[in-house]
Amino acid sequence: MKVSYELKTPADLKEIKELLKPYGGRCAKVQDGTIEYQIKEENESAALNELKNRGII
Repeated sequence: MKVSYELKTPADLKEIKELLKPYGGRCAKVQDGTIEYQIKEENESAALNELKNRGII
């Protein structure tokens, strides 16, 4: 499933991709202040929490 969230601060795309890897996230890109990526539906909330905990979104 494809998800999109607004970034709080500019983020390093390479770092975001590494954070999402354990959750099955892929194809991440940053565009117009938002992060877009594909993730397995069952891992969406865990990946979202990880990005929130890191202050990325």
